[in-house]
Amino acid sequence: MSVQNVIDMGLTLGSSTTSDTTSLSGPTFEEIAGYAPVLLATARLLVRNDTEAHDLAQTTCEIGMRRLHTLRDPTKLLPWLLAIQTHEVFRLRRRLRRLVLVPAVSLADTSSPDGSEMLNVREALHKLPARARTAVVLHHMVGLSVQETAEAMGITTNTAKSHLKRGLELLREALQ
Repeated sequence: MSVQNVIDMGLTLGSSTTSDTTSLSGPTFEEIAGYAPVLLATARLLVRNDTEAHDLAQTTCEIGMRRLHTLRDPTKLLPWLLAIQTHEVFRLRRRLRRLVLVPAVSLADTSSPDGSEMLNVREALHKLPARARTAVVLHHMVGLSVQETAEAMGITTNTAKSHLKRGLELLREALQ
């Protein structure tokens, strides 16, 4: 199943795919697919190009579907999926650390003031250290609480706060 199919499924299923409608038996595959747009948007902020983002979102959905039986709290489906995605990002980075990456050309629309501003933010985000970037994206852009961000990253709450503080400081410096 391609990520586009998963995204299409999520868009056609609409709001019935949120964890508020979780049955007593737990989340369904359709509910995971419903979060594909959120996973893709988050992946675009965590990795450097759109192809990697699509691959990451698809891999996250596949792992989530395979490991759905391990989800302890069905109401925490999105943080659980984001934790899978975060671990997958770090796993891939470790694996590909020796490769030299050629920067991709950004196709963002810079004709509007918001487009160029978002491009600047995105470029500044990619200059942050990986853990600081992940913490900033999960907390400030995805909207997870500090506790959920820490759980998704597999770190303590205080460490997450430290990553957030340092990430925001570096982001402010880069955008000035």
